[in-house]
Amino acid sequence: MHFSLKEESYVVIENGSWKIKAGIGVADTNQLPSVLLQTEVGKIPETEVEKHDSEMLQGGTENPEQSTSNSPEKATSTKNSKEPRYICGLQLKEFKEQYKGNIVTSFPIKRGNMENLDELEALWRHILLKEFNIKRSRNECPVIVTVPSTWTKVQYEQIARIFFETFNSPGLYIANQALMALYGCGSLNGLVVDIGYGKTEITPILECSIQHHAIQTIPIGGQDFDEYFHSLLLSDSQFIEEYGDTPDIDIARALKESADICEVLLDANNLEDKPARMEVEYQGRKFTVGPERFRVTEPIFDPMLVNKEGVLSLTEAIYLTISSCEPDKRNLLWENVVLTGGSSIMKGLKERIKTDLAPYLTFSDNSGEYQVKEAKFLKIPEYFTNLKDRNDLAGFLGASITAKLSFPDPKGFINKVDYNDHGPSVVHTKSY
Repeated sequence: MHFSLKEESYVVIENGSWKIKAGIGVADTNQLPSVLLQTEVGKIPETEVEKHDSEMLQGGTENPEQSTSNSPEKATSTKNSKEPRYICGLQLKEFKEQYKGNIVTSFPIKRGNMENLDELEALWRHILLKEFNIKRSRNECPVIVTVPSTWTKVQYEQIARIFFETFNSPGLYIANQALMALYGCGSLNGLVVDIGYGKTEITPILECSIQHHAIQTIPIGGQDFDEYFHSLLLSDSQFIEEYGDTPDIDIARALKESADICEVLLDANNLEDKPARMEVEYQGRKFTVGPERFRVTEPIFDPMLVNKEGVLSLTEAIYLTISSCEPDKRNLLWENVVLTGGSSIMKGLKERIKTDLAPYLTFSDNSGEYQVKEAKFLKIPEYFTNLKDRNDLAGFLGASITAKLSFPDPKGFINKVDYNDHGPSVVHTKSY
């Protein structure tokens, strides 16, 4: 079977607990993901389904004018009228606003773990068939899907089955997210610290080989930052008075994600020359935020702040991960740290981690001329001008580069012939 897959048709999908990043076309890898999709799925009650046109269902389109009668998605929705209806993206947002409290939503990926494959499939369907307008009957778009280290072999096989049998993909590559982040920063050796929405995963990689025995996972991420910051805001009487209402967690998340409001200090109790309060405007309201804005990420350095008893701090977990690797390889890890993940981009976080790691290096028993004196962090190379300051996109970039290198070679990915000959288990021979 001859393959003539084109770079402009390569699809990259990076799965996350909070958002899925996706893009199509890797001729130019210096580009941001074209799709940022909330990893949230709504299940429409059957009573409400009957009241809406198919554009509001799983098989509809964001814009009814773009809907066509021969759409494979629309045909599916009509045929399987009794099956659950999943919606996501803009459709879900509009439906939630229109039917408050009358729709059940969930996140198919929680704390980095796949919780519901059907819902995750609905998100992938939205990306492929609606965002990228790929036709299942003549699909010429191979897909690289990135997943966390914790996903199982069975889940890999389930992914392969969905992409080949449901989406009719011509090719598939399932890649490890940590390895892709390392590639995105231009290295084959390093320690990837991925601070995501649901968890933080620390993965050592040596010569492209993931050291699975040494991986450490901390059940703390952006979700915990949001909840902790929200609790701090609720305890700030001046903030409550100025805001004029009891704030929900959305405001904590919005403030956290604002580039110029929240910041990580080397010592959260020492404001240095920072103003005690900062004036902020949010959804038409003006108020001030106090020193709580400097404490957003404290739970990852002190898990007991969010009642995570027996959980290692980030610096303890990093040290334990590196110590679990061969002694002569540890310097490679200390000198090539990749800080990535959606919750890693807060100003000052890298400097705080670097400072807190210093004691582990200073008091090493093996201190000598060649002993690493400080942790060194990698970043996306400068020539990726659109991405160089976005280490949270390192995994997406690495996956784009891998797709560009792998898909031209029929032996570099799982193609339809492989899948038809060997079934879903073939995924264990041509992925990761």
